[in-house]
Amino acid sequence: MIRFYEFLGGKKMFFALLLTILITIFLIIGKCNFSEWANFCIWINGAYVVGNGIEHFSKRKKIYTK
Repeated sequence: MIRFYEFLGGKKMFFALLLTILITIFLIIGKCNFSEWANFCIWINGAYVVGNGIEHFSKRKKIYTK
C-alpha cells in the first residue's frame, strides 16, 4: 500500500483525490448541486495545499545558524 501512496504523491494526495471523486459522483447522481461541489473542491484542495506547504516548510533546514 505504501508504493500505491508514493505513486499518487502521498497519503494526503490520495485522500484529496478520493474525496474529489466521491463528491463528483454525488454531483453526477444529483445529491449535490454545482455550487456545493465547487465549494467542497475549493476546501479540500485548499486544505491539501496548505497542509503540504506547512509540511515542506517545516522540513526545511535552517538557513541562519549561529
